[in-house]
Amino acid sequence: MTLGEKLTDLSYLKEMSGNDYSIIKEMIDIFIEQVPEFLDEVSNSFESQDWQALGAVAHKAKSSVRTMGMEKTGSYLEQLEHFSKGNLKFDLQIKKEKGIEFSPSDEKNWINVKYETKNDIELKHIPELVEGFLTQCPLAIRELKETLEQH
Repeated sequence: MTLGEKLTDLSYLKEMSGNDYSIIKEMIDIFIEQVPEFLDEVSNSFESQDWQALGAVAHKAKSSVRTMGMEKTGSYLEQLEHFSKGNLKFDLQIKKEKGIEFSPSDEKNWINVKYETKNDIELKHIPELVEGFLTQCPLAIRELKETLEQH
């Protein structure tokens, strides 16, 4: 990101809301309220290597950041979601190979991930994707608060 370049682009939000400031403000307020929870969930699930939780929060946060025009961050989350499924598949494959019986939750997860591709080269990017998300969101919040103050 270069100096003066914005992380957010409210064009989509303005178009979606018919440029209604009250709707735009409400959506920004919701985003600002949700992000700390997303940050905690991403950080905690990454640290504990809970791939299912990481993929779920990445999926949940993706639409929120894209609504704020944060395409690069949305791309990070999309990749995190995909790579997390690969890690979950890897963990479940190890259980299968060791003859460990699947729990009902494992069975459900296996159905969802058994066709995912796992690529070790891609998995090494998870830390940098997590870091990008954790770094960009607080900056975006500051940017959005400044936008609201200008109104």
